[in-house]
Amino acid sequence: MVVVANEHFLAATHIKIKDVRRAAGVTTRQFCGFLLYFGIGQNIRKWGVAMLEKIFSFGKAKEKQSDDTTGKCRTITEEEYQRYVFEDELFKIIVETEAALHNIEDPVEIAVGVMKAACKFYGADWCGILIADLRSQLWRPEMWYDVETGPMKETLFHEFEMTEEFVTWAEHLVSQKPMIIPDTEAIRESNPKEYEAYQRLKAKAVIGVPFGQHPLGYMVVRNPVRNISQPEPLQLACFVAMMMVLQKRRIDAERRYISDVTPEEGKLKMRYNILGQHSMDINGQRIREQDLAHPNRRGWVILLYLILHKAPVDQLSMAAELWPDESEKSARANIRQAIYRLHSDLAVYHDAKVIDVKSGMLELLDDVHIVTDAEEMESLYLKAKSTATSDEKAATLKKAFELYQGRLFELGELDMGSWLIPYTTHYNQVFIDVTRELLSMLGHSRDYHRVIEYASRALSIEPGIQDAYYWISIAAEATGNSMMKDRYDQMAREELAEEEYQKVQHLLEIRTHPTE
Repeated sequence: MVVVANEHFLAATHIKIKDVRRAAGVTTRQFCGFLLYFGIGQNIRKWGVAMLEKIFSFGKAKEKQSDDTTGKCRTITEEEYQRYVFEDELFKIIVETEAALHNIEDPVEIAVGVMKAACKFYGADWCGILIADLRSQLWRPEMWYDVETGPMKETLFHEFEMTEEFVTWAEHLVSQKPMIIPDTEAIRESNPKEYEAYQRLKAKAVIGVPFGQHPLGYMVVRNPVRNISQPEPLQLACFVAMMMVLQKRRIDAERRYISDVTPEEGKLKMRYNILGQHSMDINGQRIREQDLAHPNRRGWVILLYLILHKAPVDQLSMAAELWPDESEKSARANIRQAIYRLHSDLAVYHDAKVIDVKSGMLELLDDVHIVTDAEEMESLYLKAKSTATSDEKAATLKKAFELYQGRLFELGELDMGSWLIPYTTHYNQVFIDVTRELLSMLGHSRDYHRVIEYASRALSIEPGIQDAYYWISIAAEATGNSMMKDRYDQMAREELAEEEYQKVQHLLEIRTHPTE
């Protein structure tokens, strides 16, 4: 089939193809420019432009092959015509989205705007970012937009989804390839659990583009009705939305840091150590729950819950998450008793109360200033990233490294339920990032003894850090310690997934035998 196209239409499309860098430049602030905040702007810009060039390249190639012209019109194929329509629609949406978001500063609003544009382009009814934790085998929705209800309203996703119900998703996440399911009925027999999940989510079709590694997850559109075979625009939207998610996390962390470094005078200053085995520091003295005459786990957990949520909480909602088997009457009584005992334990060091209970709500009192080692670790990491001098940066990273004594609330983690998982995952990732930065600095400066010290300590706490295996192997070989190299190679085989282990081996091979 052929179509006779007006030369004005072809010329307009040719301009978009020829000036694709200008097309990217139209959206410099949201789509490329703001990424300079993250110190990787040039690489991300190249990725974005490359993606646009890939999207717009098809029509350009076809145009060169078609020379059949008659007057001011020429004959093109149906395939060319559909591609021109696709490019024209995409270009208009990019420009419209940039115009709508040009003066917006809120990263959440920008991310939602991009998701809204994705829904419009694909004719979808929902778009969102899903974060995955393959170690715990869970997904969770991070940010989303629903065409009917709007952004961040009630969603059909559970707070946490099990990866075993989404086999196709897990496979594409590992391979980092786009996932296109044009009709979920097609997997009714092959993946019945996944099909049931789609029925619950009211999903008749799905497009998902994976991202990773830090964090790891998907951007997904539900029930697309057009452009289903074209995942590239969704990849472009994903990279913009994810940068905004990361920016929001950074802003939240910086706000915590700014508010914590200048406490008001007269307040009770308390440090809650929640990484590893939990404890409190008050007036220079350390209190461990297990050392108390009458350990009060519930009281310490309530305090942890309030600190991490950073807002007043309904005590019955909290009880339903933490102690779902208790009746409302018992839960209220037990919560009040736990808070009373917590205040009694702290009264030895200071007479201020920490938690207020009123009208069924729990909140931290204003006359108490509480910081955590987890927040301090993250604050030091952010400070290190903005530090210019190498020595000062390394010293700051070492301080952050020392604060991580294990996973969040290690002694009680198994009794907490799913609510703690996002916080555990977040601070675990901060520690991994601290370790990667520190080992990279030490390794490139050939301080191999320090590499061995910090890499071995990191792996004793978190045995799944790929960079630690990479650097300790290099350091062991450089110092002539073949037994250490073999020991950690065996540990890597046992602790890492096969793909992760092969990636480490590949990087070591490249370092040993660089390409000429």
